[in-house]
Amino acid sequence: MPKRGLEVSACEIFRFYKLIPTKSLIEPISMIVPRRSESYQEDIYPLTTGAQPALTAREWLNGFNKGQHTGIQACLAAGWEQGGSGEEKGVYAV
Repeated sequence: MPKRGLEVSACEIFRFYKLIPTKSLIEPISMIVPRRSESYQEDIYPLTTGAQPALTAREWLNGFNKGQHTGIQACLAAGWEQGGSGEEKGVYAV
């Protein structure tokens, strides 16, 4: 799960998925930092890679190589919403 898909308003820092093959289920499991404040927590969300690629597919196939640049960094504060949903994550059938 990319960091830009986390629930920032709940201080979620990591999400992984538990597969339950006997019941054909996928259960999302969240790692949440307990915090009293409901505001954006800048100290636990550093800049992360954004959705914009550094190279096009044609450039990559032609052998070009580019390091990351600040233009593809994203701040998760843009995804923070006051109050959040507060809903419990469920188990989804496959």
